[in-house]
Amino acid sequence: MKGIFNLSNKILTRSETSVLNKGLKFAPSNRLDKFGVFIDLQRFKRKLSLKKYFLKQPVEREVVQNCTPNVHTTLKNRSKFYPRHMVSDEIKMFEGLVMKDIEKLSTKLDKQNLTKEERMALKDLQKDPNIIIKPADKGGGIVIWSKESYKEEALRLLDDNSTYTKLTKDPVSEIRHKLIPFLQEGLDKNILNKSEFDYLSIEFTKVPHFYILPKVHKDPLKPPGRPIVAGIDSISSRLSEYVDVLLQPLVCKIPSHLKDTISMLQLLKGAIWQKGDLLVTCDVHSYI
Repeated sequence: MKGIFNLSNKILTRSETSVLNKGLKFAPSNRLDKFGVFIDLQRFKRKLSLKKYFLKQPVEREVVQNCTPNVHTTLKNRSKFYPRHMVSDEIKMFEGLVMKDIEKLSTKLDKQNLTKEERMALKDLQKDPNIIIKPADKGGGIVIWSKESYKEEALRLLDDNSTYTKLTKDPVSEIRHKLIPFLQEGLDKNILNKSEFDYLSIEFTKVPHFYILPKVHKDPLKPPGRPIVAGIDSISSRLSEYVDVLLQPLVCKIPSHLKDTISMLQLLKGAIWQKGDLLVTCDVHSYI
């Protein structure tokens, strides 16, 4: 069901249609970011130093004698360790040569992947305050919603009191006040190790972002929205990740577990059908 679903009053120009047909994952060519290249070079320099450090000082792994019922994960904060004394003359020479090559590079684009008209059309679409552009929930299409219609559908979903509760204040501080002692208890009882404790004790959090994707496969003219809460780096995101890591091996052992659509098709391929059998699908709605 690929295509452009224009549900707004905006009349698309030929250039705007051409840009949208390239897809929402299309990356316009940009000028060379020399500072970005420099940052990547420093990261690579650190990576080389770490490889050299651990090559000379291999990590000793403890042999577990007695198995405990507590299962620890590999979750931990990203290491900031940088063995600068391992930055050899060879690495410094490599860095210097690359920096010279970077300075010789032109910041001008040799080849554009958008015409001048398409680039202007892209800017106009980005700056238009009256429309919202989203990928379709299924089928790979692109939907142009009027801002009012998008807001109306979002509020309709948020008005579901069985799913959402309106808050009078930001609850993050209160949640953190309860979470830290809970994690400390897990550390004291060896349910969590120190790396897990530090990882789960997220200090700087983000407010989850709510948005909707249009279900044009259900109604192409007035599609209902699929609500999505993007909670990356929210107060509970890492705790959810921890629970997911622990439960994944167990979920796979449940007889009714289906990994994906391909897994379902493989099961159906080997099924023995009897007269009167029905294949039924259903939607699951959470009331938690």
